Amino acid sequence: MRTDVKQIPELHVPPYRQVLEAILRPIAYYRRCFRASSGVIRVRMSPTLPPRQVLISDPAVIKDLINHDGGPSISAPGELNGLLSQVVGQHSIILLSPAMHRQRRKLLTPPFHGERLKAYGSLITALAEQVMADLSPGDVFDARSRMQRITMRVILTAVFGLHDGESMRQVEQTLNASLGIRSGRLGSLLLFFPFLRRDLGSWSPGGRIKAAEAAVRRVLLGQITARRRALECSRADDQPVDILSLLLACTDEQGQGLSDDELHDELFTLLFAGHETTATALTWALHWLHRRPDVRRRLLEELDGLPDPDDPEAITRLPYLSAVVSEVLRIHPVAMLMFPRRVEQAVTMGGFVFHPGDVLLVCIQALHERSDLYPDPLRFNPDRFVGRSYGSHEFLSFGAGSRRCIGAALAAYEMKLILVSLLRGANYRLTSPSDRDNKPRRRGFTLGPSNPVRLQVVAMRR
Repeated sequence: MRTDVKQIPELHVPPYRQVLEAILRPIAYYRRCFRASSGVIRVRMSPTLPPRQVLISDPAVIKDLINHDGGPSISAPGELNGLLSQVVGQHSIILLSPAMHRQRRKLLTPPFHGERLKAYGSLITALAEQVMADLSPGDVFDARSRMQRITMRVILTAVFGLHDGESMRQVEQTLNASLGIRSGRLGSLLLFFPFLRRDLGSWSPGGRIKAAEAAVRRVLLGQITARRRALECSRADDQPVDILSLLLACTDEQGQGLSDDELHDELFTLLFAGHETTATALTWALHWLHRRPDVRRRLLEELDGLPDPDDPEAITRLPYLSAVVSEVLRIHPVAMLMFPRRVEQAVTMGGFVFHPGDVLLVCIQALHERSDLYPDPLRFNPDRFVGRSYGSHEFLSFGAGSRRCIGAALAAYEMKLILVSLLRGANYRLTSPSDRDNKPRRRGFTLGPSNPVRLQVVAMRR
């Protein structure tokens, strides 16, 4: 027997307890898993995945996994993401087979990068200012609620091409109602235990979700139909640049575009992945900026040094602002886990042997809390990212490999511009009326603050 091969330990906790703890107290569960292990452990934490689950936070294993990703040894089958089908639909890129996923990714990636991304800069700043415009000196507001309004309007404008008006309000209300059902503790249980989603009437959670999904489908299909007609009537040199229009114009190598059902599921995927997650990350950022006045002061000093304070590209290149956003996403990653991978052929990674049928779950939360990578990991410290870059196997805020988040660049871009807009309000500054601590709490697939992050408007120039 080879002595250089490490044995994978097993978490000796009954599966039902693992499932409940992973759902209700995920960070405590991950810390329990890695308390006495080297970063690789066999678990039974997901009731929707095959039983041979391996949880990973070892950077060496993650690096090898990324290198093997998509090869003969490691696959990323969409079927392992089936839990998400109840939210994003069967046609979402998240659930596609590897071959279909690569093809769809080619269609969806261009609108989120390069010149298309830059086109959203001034728009994002204007929408943030618009959402804050009704606040008066002395007002105290819930940060998460305001951030949700901003990110929703960014999505509706950038993705759907909607601007302030009745159509935007209708879509916004319908989507908020649907997404709101899923963001509390009940929503978490409904996600992980599908039998609770049974429609027992309009009073039941299942009935409410069914009605909300039907309303969202009517609204999204209505937008798709209207946009198809508008594009047919528009001139070639007068095409809109919103993401829906770009997706309608996209075709694969055979000249085929996306069907209405595919567009519906992809649009809802963008809403689901790009609205709540970005709003939650911004809420955490505001929490830390007002808990750490030294960080806030240093960030404002960096902004004061900008030659052109209204240049979105110059803003997003600021090193300390980038470090602040990275640290927020480190300590509160958008997703706690990477999409699962499956071992197809026996493979050795980081000194561990993995066997066919093993389902590999990289724990981003646990990786980001490793003290060998991030000393004093529970402390909010943007300086970790000043003059230091981390490998794709060490910092996984948007995942890695073949299933990395398509909207990662847009999310980081949006976070930076919204934070700067809030910090540099023309006639106000924000303060926190409370120094109350905040712990992460599950909100569907993400972790949000357990207590409201409340900020107050103060009428004075800095």
